[in-house]
Amino acid sequence: MKKMTVMVAALALALGVSVCSAQNNGLAAENSGINCKDGVCEFVPGAAGGERTAFAAINPYNNAVPDIEGEWARDVKQLGPHDVFTAGQTEPLAGIVFSVNNPIKNFKVLSLHLKDFSDGKPVFLVKELYTKDVFRPDRQLLVRFSFIGSIPNNGISYTDGNGKTRYYSISESGMDGSLVFSEF
Repeated sequence: MKKMTVMVAALALALGVSVCSAQNNGLAAENSGINCKDGVCEFVPGAAGGERTAFAAINPYNNAVPDIEGEWARDVKQLGPHDVFTAGQTEPLAGIVFSVNNPIKNFKVLSLHLKDFSDGKPVFLVKELYTKDVFRPDRQLLVRFSFIGSIPNNGISYTDGNGKTRYYSISESGMDGSLVFSEF
């Protein structure tokens, strides 16, 4: 019986590794519902079968949205020229350093309050706390946030290259403490 359990576990591990090994440009097979990047795979709810969701929720191991990167301030090896904004009023404050590779427009730091859910997605009341007309690569932004509970209460928005305003909530992973950005 013990051999059977070990064999089943080995088979499951082998299948999981083969899915990650079969990745193509960071994505596993089209309808598998699994995203793989740098050898790390994660299940994408709603992506398996049927209509694929616009999975702009950020890979928590990458800590980047399409145009902006965010990193815990404690993990930044060398902070270059930067601005500082304190968004939180409640201790302890946690710093996140944002940087960009190309200029982006209308970058905003947001305060979020969960209002409701619509079609399984959160609906937030949004308050703008800080605005940067153009966020440039030569100057990072350190934002000090308060993280209260498990429902995201912090966020960012910006206008992408196509003129669309993108909104992301910011939270901390309960599994490994990494940053998680989720588009809403």
